[in-house]
Amino acid sequence: MDRERAVAARPQVVGAVGLAVAGAFVAALLVLMQTTTYDTWGGLLVGPALVALSLPAFARQAAREGDRRLFWLLLLALILKLCGSLARLYIAYGVYGTGADAAGYHDSGVALAERFRAGNFDTGLESLVGTNFVRLLAGIVYTVIGPSRLGGYFVFSWLAFWGLFSFYRAITIAVPEGRARTYAHLLFFLPSMLFWPSSIGKDAWMVFTLGIVALGAALLLSGRTWRGLAIAGPGLWLGAMVRPHIAGMLGVALAVVYLLHRPWKGTRRLPIARKAVALAGLIVIALLLVSRTEEFLRESNINPRAGVTVALQEVRSRTSQGGSEFIPSILDSPGRAPIAVVTVLFRPFPIEAHNPQALASALEATFLLLLSLIRCRWLLAALRSIRRRAYVAVALTYTGLFILGFSSFGNFGILARERVQLLPLFLVMVAIPLRQSGTEPTERAAPSGAR
Repeated sequence: MDRERAVAARPQVVGAVGLAVAGAFVAALLVLMQTTTYDTWGGLLVGPALVALSLPAFARQAAREGDRRLFWLLLLALILKLCGSLARLYIAYGVYGTGADAAGYHDSGVALAERFRAGNFDTGLESLVGTNFVRLLAGIVYTVIGPSRLGGYFVFSWLAFWGLFSFYRAITIAVPEGRARTYAHLLFFLPSMLFWPSSIGKDAWMVFTLGIVALGAALLLSGRTWRGLAIAGPGLWLGAMVRPHIAGMLGVALAVVYLLHRPWKGTRRLPIARKAVALAGLIVIALLLVSRTEEFLRESNINPRAGVTVALQEVRSRTSQGGSEFIPSILDSPGRAPIAVVTVLFRPFPIEAHNPQALASALEATFLLLLSLIRCRWLLAALRSIRRRAYVAVALTYTGLFILGFSSFGNFGILARERVQLLPLFLVMVAIPLRQSGTEPTERAAPSGAR
């Protein structure tokens, strides 16, 4: 009887809490409108609007998996992601006082938005790649929401969240035996994923585009060729507009695995002609990304034709500065692989941290190291599953390429920030439990609608 009363009273409690929150929000908005500019209070309009736009997708995913709790998990993840924007904004302007790269993107975006609103669509930018592409994005965002710095942070953080959501969708499609909830908890709630890709900048955009590619790869490798290519292709192109070397790594990994993998049990075998067309498309995309990467390296004054070792040494010299520098272990021989793996994935260690920000990064890296050691058998299971699950092979190949490329970085701050482009795929390998008695793990697989 008491339980029935509690259940009956629950909607009333939720409604009362909702009204209280709405009242507090309106009061805070009115106060801020009187004491601050749109640059600040405009964000209080943008944030709730982004949450409201996301709710239908959360409901669909929860219905797809038959788990109402997933709706609340995704909602909490998004709210915390937007709170990460507040933390990133405070650190950039309150602690460092410069605003970091986001300040330049914000100023350029405001100027471009003024042109666009006036009907002048000449950007005045020399090109629309790299840094200029992010400036253009900021201009488009401010054209829609107005010149609110906080609102801009929220929008970019929101885009990064949808990249993470796409990574989550990918594992439910391509690795149905995986621990989807374990993966979701790590993916959405690791501090670095909440913090780094939560400001106006390249990190948020790359997490967004890499997630799109991952979802396309999951569909492609699960037999839905055209839909997978239609999603992965634009994702790779959009990522290459900002960081072609990162998009190139994932593009090459996908093309190689698609070429070598065999359909596993339960996946329909594709006609040879259809697979050949898909493979040709992937190879063309991969070659274009490699070409764009070579151009990117030249623009960065790194000679791509001097050899891998020389290029890595040049990257080392450019990143070993700024107060968080260390001597990297460049992966130029197999004997250096263990140190390179540990460095790229799990450093800095707590004893290497010299400020609160570095300590937070070190504690998370140590947690990931301990998790990997505890689940070393899961990692081995993931390695053994690459013949059955091509998506895992893509994650492993991309992880290897990323470690090769970033083993030359000699700055813990840069490494921690760049690592957010690796973690979503690395975490796949700690979310695949051991097979029992020669069968697939018994955890609830994603429903057919999620596949």
